[in-house]
Amino acid sequence: MKSEADIIQPLKNKQFAVAVTAIADAYHELLYWHIRKLVKHHEHANDTLQNTYVRIFKGLPKFGFKSSIKTWCYRIAYNESLRFLQQQQQLNYNDSTTETSGYFANLTADPYFDLDSVSHALHESLAKLSVKQQQVFQMKYFDELTFEEISDITSWNVNSIKTAFYAAKEKITLHLTATV
Repeated sequence: MKSEADIIQPLKNKQFAVAVTAIADAYHELLYWHIRKLVKHHEHANDTLQNTYVRIFKGLPKFGFKSSIKTWCYRIAYNESLRFLQQQQQLNYNDSTTETSGYFANLTADPYFDLDSVSHALHESLAKLSVKQQQVFQMKYFDELTFEEISDITSWNVNSIKTAFYAAKEKITLHLTATV
């Protein structure tokens, strides 16, 4: 796995194709799952990830080193996911349903998603959260991002993110203790 330094060196040398390859080596799986949690379907996540790489490649010449490359890539992936969801909504086809049965039908039908009983209960409780709480919880819990990184990615206030995370955590805890 490539490190941030392995990406920065070709970037500084204006070797953008090499930098994109290094980014893909370092963050491909993380970006895929970040997108996947937002768009829900494997095929849509792959399409959105492909668009993310195009935007990363086009944006590299303007990268200002104001954040880490990882955070910058996550922000692009997040924005691409939102763009995809907005397009789907305009087509009256919304993949971001929070209806529990639809949510689980998509998860269990996916060969890339292994759902044991504990995961099932967790995802069932996630489906009952608001979209913002879902996104914040997933970025903090699954992606292990800091509140500041989530703020950089989403442009939301750090305190708002903390409030959403702890509210989500409390709701999930209550749901999981009730189901056990």
